[in-house]
Amino acid sequence: MKLILRRRIRSALRGFKVPETFESAAYDDSAGRERLAARAATGEILRLHLGCGPRVIPGWVNVDLAYQPTSDPPEGEEARGTEAEFYAIDATKGLPLPDGCVEVVFHEDFLEHISQRDAVALLAEVRRVLVDGGVHRVNSPNLASSMRDHSDFARGRAGTYLEEWDRWHHLNIFTPDYLRETALMVGYSRVELNGRDASISALVPRELRPGADRPEDGNLFADLIK
Repeated sequence: MKLILRRRIRSALRGFKVPETFESAAYDDSAGRERLAARAATGEILRLHLGCGPRVIPGWVNVDLAYQPTSDPPEGEEARGTEAEFYAIDATKGLPLPDGCVEVVFHEDFLEHISQRDAVALLAEVRRVLVDGGVHRVNSPNLASSMRDHSDFARGRAGTYLEEWDRWHHLNIFTPDYLRETALMVGYSRVELNGRDASISALVPRELRPGADRPEDGNLFADLIK
């Protein structure tokens, strides 16, 4: 039931109707997995964009639960990749890729929509597929910033900003320290906390989040290095 709810939430947030296949745990991503495995079998070093929503980045492997057709690029984007560069895959179930075939992984406003269980496993899975020295770029809401800006903990539960979960349907929100500790726990060699468009990797695309709904420091930005 939690899996079904997560998919409904992410679909609603991104503005498209929930396909029938998301209504049950029988969601079948085998076709997307076969396509991606075949591409990886060529030996190509990949760039991976997880939870892409409508932002299909040209030249990247763009992954989400379903393709979102649009005639216009998302706000702030000058170009949109093709549907051939999109793969319908549930990344929380693992990636159909061999070890060490990806040079950079990027996602923004994605990690908070999966459970703590799935987030830990995803960090480990991404580390597995990265080349040595590869960068996993994380851009996700910052729990510490959100609570600082909206909560009055002296009032107890009444003063706690629960809308971070209830309004935005977030499941697992990181603080910078929590992300660093988790990443090091699963084996990343180091974690670089920085800011928007300040990745140590020149391959990371321009970051569009946070938007107008959050201040500039409302998200945390980190490079996890294998």
